[in-house]
Amino acid sequence: MTLLAKRSITKEDKSAIITLGAIAREEKKKNPAVVNATIGMLYGEDGKLFSYKCVDKALNALSAEEKYAYASTPGSKEFHDAVKRWVFASYYDEFKDISAVMATPGGTGALSNTFANYLDENDKALLPSYMWGNYKQVLYENHQDYMTYDLFNKEGGFNLADVKAKMELLKKEQGRILLLINDPCQNPTGYCMTDKEWEDLVDAVNEISKDGTPVVLLHDMAYIDYAKSGIAGTRKNIALFKKLNKNAMAIMAFSCSKTLALYGVRIGAQVAVSNEKSNLVDFNNAAKFSSRSKWSNSTNLGANLLAKIVFDESLRKSFEIELKDAQDMLIERANIFLKEAEKVNLVTLPFSCGFFVTIPCEKSEAAYEYLVKKNVHIIPMGKVLRVAICSVSKDECAALPKAIKEAIDATK
Repeated sequence: MTLLAKRSITKEDKSAIITLGAIAREEKKKNPAVVNATIGMLYGEDGKLFSYKCVDKALNALSAEEKYAYASTPGSKEFHDAVKRWVFASYYDEFKDISAVMATPGGTGALSNTFANYLDENDKALLPSYMWGNYKQVLYENHQDYMTYDLFNKEGGFNLADVKAKMELLKKEQGRILLLINDPCQNPTGYCMTDKEWEDLVDAVNEISKDGTPVVLLHDMAYIDYAKSGIAGTRKNIALFKKLNKNAMAIMAFSCSKTLALYGVRIGAQVAVSNEKSNLVDFNNAAKFSSRSKWSNSTNLGANLLAKIVFDESLRKSFEIELKDAQDMLIERANIFLKEAEKVNLVTLPFSCGFFVTIPCEKSEAAYEYLVKKNVHIIPMGKVLRVAICSVSKDECAALPKAIKEAIDATK
């Protein structure tokens, strides 16, 4: 007998990332030689959690009221404007009046709200074949399901053909579509869509929604500020959302926690874009209701930190310089890893930049167990292995491909 409700009896967090990450941390404490490539947080070459000096400076400048007081459920007008100025950058003036913001606890809160309010019970979201596993749990919690599209085509590019085919299926099955795109620096592959791929995707959304079918393009942009194309490159693709017709809208899941390297300070935002005013009114009403019912409000501290950095010219310039250093560090690690992978014939999934590199592996659990015995910890995810290059040094990036190749060959 259980006291749980029927639907909760089968609930079990099957995500390996948190569990295996905790094991790796404990092993690292016992033995500093352990390589912990499980953590989805940025670490410096000194092995310590990376933090931005200007963020610390802004934190020290906050008053007790700004740090500890309750925030309003949607977040302050200042926070909303700061989010818009950061997310849209040079396109701010074009988007300020056709967008709306809702404060959330990290990007996950933005995803949860969007699934809850744009899919009916038992509806399916359209997710990529390689994905962050928590999407599935959020959908289950909302009494919803999912269908996947193949992320890559035979040439190793974005598989728009399969996205279109799956959108047609969902259109027939449920009369509405919620398409999730995780870009740039896709988790777990590190893939970044090209400008042309983004243009074609927006055109496809307009085409399938032109008959009145509601389509929501959910853009998980958690790692957007670590793309090597920089702010100018990534915001150029966001600017395409202005082309969406009135039956379609874009909702971005912005993780301020990732951008500012404030992982434990859960602050993010839902950012909606629509050329139809009523869509934005509906968004505000539904998102505020969901936020109030699930978490009441988000952290005032995180919201005010973003506002301080965006509106203080000196802090913002300092942050952009430090952010570029963080991007360069990731790029250097990735280049080292991929160069060594090529030397030992270790195949990786298409990679552009970001926190993770992913390796096809039929027996990922066995390879993981083999590596643990060699003091190497990575994440097995189905038929792939995810390596968090964000959390390991350049020297470790150089050594990992050979170790992983050995593990895969030994466990075939």
